[in-house]
Amino acid sequence: MVFFILLILSILLPNTIFAQNNFGLHLTQTSDINSAHSIINSSNGDWGWATIVIRLDQINDKNNWQDFFNNCRKHHIIPIIRLATKMENNHWAKPSETDIDQFVNFLESLNWPSKTRHLILFNEINHATEWGGEVNVAEYVDIVLYAQKKFKTTNPDYFIMPAALDLAAPNQSPKFLSYREVYRQIKNYKSEFFEKFDGLANHYYPHNSPNTYQNELLYFPNKNIPVFITETAIPHREGIKKNNNFYTLNTSVSILKNLILNYQNNSQIKAVTPFIYNYPYPPFDNFSWVDKEEKLYPQFQHIIDLPKQTNEPEQITSFKKIKHEIPLIIFTDKQYYGHVYVENTGQSIWGESNFCLKSESKNIISQDLCTDEHLVLPNQIKIFSFKFTVQNPADFKEETYLKWEGLPKIKITPINSTATIYRQKTGILNKIINFIQKLIK
Repeated sequence: MVFFILLILSILLPNTIFAQNNFGLHLTQTSDINSAHSIINSSNGDWGWATIVIRLDQINDKNNWQDFFNNCRKHHIIPIIRLATKMENNHWAKPSETDIDQFVNFLESLNWPSKTRHLILFNEINHATEWGGEVNVAEYVDIVLYAQKKFKTTNPDYFIMPAALDLAAPNQSPKFLSYREVYRQIKNYKSEFFEKFDGLANHYYPHNSPNTYQNELLYFPNKNIPVFITETAIPHREGIKKNNNFYTLNTSVSILKNLILNYQNNSQIKAVTPFIYNYPYPPFDNFSWVDKEEKLYPQFQHIIDLPKQTNEPEQITSFKKIKHEIPLIIFTDKQYYGHVYVENTGQSIWGESNFCLKSESKNIISQDLCTDEHLVLPNQIKIFSFKFTVQNPADFKEETYLKWEGLPKIKITPINSTATIYRQKTGILNKIINFIQKLIK
């Protein structure tokens, strides 16, 4: 019935412009970003979304994950990170507090592409295979409450979501629990769970269940919390072996397209990342957007062509001065050139938008420090060249310095009684002058 309704909607709904950009993709590996970014931000979209899993056995590969975050920054993708442990005896190991501590330390070591850090604590824990071989709601609640507190205490910019549940799972303990039974047990065990999280991660597969995120929100006191649909899909026939029990690609894509259209006009839905971009082998080949040659199934172009909007995620802009260069001797009322070496220590890319440090110099006319068309990435150093002129102050006792907002003063001091010749005021230079004066005496 759900499919017939969606098919009707696919005919009736026009290709309207999205009210927001919540479109994204669920990625399999970090390298997917190299081809997926153009799909995520297609048709004038910007700062779309990507869901990806970080396993516990991957956290020693810091360079790989920092490269992924750097590519997200470069291509304007907002990552949604889902934590996972590692496979043991055909199931995912239960996370421990030590595991959580390791995840916190690892994720804190990375420079994220945006200020808000979207994080999902594990996956479909109402499946025994996702929780050590046996569903245990109390264990899950205890560890995710520990994780929520640990992450938030470490950095309040983490946006924490509990594990998305399988909304179609039956009530067959200990192998499965329905989402309703999970929430019932949570409420009876520690009801404060429902107040601890910033958003809801949701998996919606309409071919399996009519249940949607609205059914889950009934258990939360705040019915308006942001919702992130990190998995949704309509399985298609194409794969390693053709499966005629599923829909044709035309039908599958048409239904998914209109699901996305419907979500884009819902301001509570912050992200929709269909499952899965690049997984052309069993068990998920009938969900993959690409075939085994990693070529996009052409029917998905109908989704790519949907007009999209622009997100503007907040980014941390920070910097520090490395060094500066100015002449050794400076005469008043003459123009000089100097250089300031400034490192980008934040998240934003200087030059994508105007980056300027206003002059705050005293008794000196100096230029603002502004980027040009060249981009400056985090951890890169920009050499700012500037012109400056020292003015002859009315009061020789006044402090004179070069300065720009956020940077320390570069103090200069007169070396003659008329204050027409200046030098940079440094401890080393003072020691040299004092030493020379002692020799002359």
